[in-house]
Amino acid sequence: MPLEFKGDAISLSGLTGTKLKCDVIGEYYRFWWNITSGGPSVDHRYPTAFVELDAATGEVYIKDTDETVLGSAGHSLDLKATGPSTGNLKVVLIEKDSGCYARLKEVIQKRWPSVDIAEAEKPVIENNSNVYLFNLEFDVAIEQVKQIELGNSLFFFDPLRSVTWQSVEKVAEGRMGSYYETGTEFMIFIFTSDWFLGRDDFAPLPKTQDRALLSQAEKTTVSEADSLFGTQDWRSQILTEDSIEKRENELIELYKKRLHKWFRYVLPLPFNPKKNQLFHLILCSNYEAGVRMTKDYYSKKTGNPPNKPDNRAAYEKFKQLHRELTHWLKGNQRPSEWRILWKIITQHEEGLCDCECSDLGGIEESPYQIQTYLEWLREEGYLIESDVKDAWNSEVKQYVLNWPILKNKLGVDPPLPLKPLSPEMLKNGRD
Repeated sequence: MPLEFKGDAISLSGLTGTKLKCDVIGEYYRFWWNITSGGPSVDHRYPTAFVELDAATGEVYIKDTDETVLGSAGHSLDLKATGPSTGNLKVVLIEKDSGCYARLKEVIQKRWPSVDIAEAEKPVIENNSNVYLFNLEFDVAIEQVKQIELGNSLFFFDPLRSVTWQSVEKVAEGRMGSYYETGTEFMIFIFTSDWFLGRDDFAPLPKTQDRALLSQAEKTTVSEADSLFGTQDWRSQILTEDSIEKRENELIELYKKRLHKWFRYVLPLPFNPKKNQLFHLILCSNYEAGVRMTKDYYSKKTGNPPNKPDNRAAYEKFKQLHRELTHWLKGNQRPSEWRILWKIITQHEEGLCDCECSDLGGIEESPYQIQTYLEWLREEGYLIESDVKDAWNSEVKQYVLNWPILKNKLGVDPPLPLKPLSPEMLKNGRD
């Protein structure tokens, strides 16, 4: 799609989409860095890195409100240049478009003159600034990035159209060598509605798999979707006569399942910049607290109700059903089976869990003991085995909450689906 600029800022519309997306990213970046760097108690000394794979210019111009805000690359640079004790924070900015790259350097010079651009453009082994600038194609840039000692890292894929599955796999394979290893998170931007409404010279996905009925433009879009998923398996579920809304939901669900190959938690945050337009910012993580914080922040910003099931009422029902676990407990003591179940209900995205989850280790140190409790929860119907296939062919069993049983036995409902803030909602809220 053609790029538009306002000064050095890339020009986009959508107060409820683009600006909110930028706000969420900026908030999450600071939270993520504060945790992964070790925080103020250790003077943020642990190595961390933001890797912007589609950095653009660092600024975004919002047409609707005639204002310029920081994009994701801008937020990472701002934290690096103005945050406390950011000496061990690395910022890696990759932008293949020469026009965007030139403007990015102008924005850096204007906003953060302390950043030495000449140093940042040097080869990795000569660069002493902890800011790295690459005007390179993705594959070439990633090979350069491999030479950098990144530490805990957040990679942001923010393409003009869509990221290829090959690109996702290339980064993931280079970072995660063991089962749901922490220390790497992805954020991936998806222009969800474009796949079904089209945009400029990009044709919408057809409603049939019969290639004889497709135009050349539709075949090109199907091929791009194959690259997005890294497979053709998606076609039978999305190239159908179903409504656009249903197909949009199916696309995100199928993509989410693909990402579970590398990440235990995958959280798609929906944004609605214009009527009938929808995109998603997808957070991929193996760290429970980061996912929960991001979801809470987004929910507060968009007016989505918080997920706060009634602990007291649910526990009373649990206690009646499982007296053998509770009859000997006193006061506020709770059995480990309950504590694990409640943590999964309230803090695990999609209700996914396994014995290696770090937060469950705070209840029982031994993964073997945690596995025993998870199996008990499965036998009682609260959990079912997940069909996710991880990247490591691990023998660790994964589980997911069985919401119908939770509703029937404990009166606990699943979280409501996240709804994006729409222009109409924003207008009504101002009236």
